[in-house]
Amino acid sequence: MSDSKPLEWNNTADANDPLNGKKILTWNDTRRGAYYTRSNVAEKVGKIQPDFQGSWNNDLSFKNITFSFLLDASFGGNIASYSNRYGTAYGYLETSLAGRDAAHGGEAWTTGYADSKGQSFVDGIIPDGVFKIGQKVTTPSGTSQDVGGLTYKEAMSKGYVEPTHASYFTYRNNDWNTGVINDDWFSKVSYIAVRNVSVAYALPSTLARKIKATSLSVSLNARNLGYLYNSLPNHLNPESFRGTTSSDSFRERSFSPYTASYTMTVSVGF
Repeated sequence: MSDSKPLEWNNTADANDPLNGKKILTWNDTRRGAYYTRSNVAEKVGKIQPDFQGSWNNDLSFKNITFSFLLDASFGGNIASYSNRYGTAYGYLETSLAGRDAAHGGEAWTTGYADSKGQSFVDGIIPDGVFKIGQKVTTPSGTSQDVGGLTYKEAMSKGYVEPTHASYFTYRNNDWNTGVINDDWFSKVSYIAVRNVSVAYALPSTLARKIKATSLSVSLNARNLGYLYNSLPNHLNPESFRGTTSSDSFRERSFSPYTASYTMTVSVGF
């Protein structure tokens, strides 16, 4: 994968520094917003194998009716979903709505920058992170200010920055060039699938004998009806892994839709 986890603040001289472990932010003066900084370090971030897999098959009979169902379940393991990643980055999926307005957690503010002074917005994000050492920003008053070592919230309270637009923050954290591993697209896979449901009815033997048969039954079968539980963002198909090899079995590209099938069977015994 081309991405890495966000770079984190690490004060080796002070293990008790309250900033230790906070994500480091990069500022873009043109867009007046911040995003997380790649660590560019190869790290173990998850695993392919699930913690548990199992199935539950049950058959129930009452008089001439037989009902059966099969559930498949898998819990644990990880998936890297490129559909969720780019769909979120470009605003196609539900996860891209975070912070877009008040209903989705967006901050309201009125800008003080000269080229748009007095304009109001409702899509503000206050990133939970700290600016990298030496980071300079152009403040709303037009001056240059070093904000290195300040959290975004601290820099905003001092009037050095305004909220970052949600769409910019979301895009930068998920695009190809600056994206980092995050919960929008790197997820634990857990699901309970309704794999098969079947109902069969054995017609009375008197009816079978009319066609000179010993038995006659009709059954309806539905396969892959959906998921009782799916942990993935945007209802991604949790079984749409790219392949089964070690290099592909944790990735998903080109969203695979849910596909159900329905059959009707007439069985005649002679």
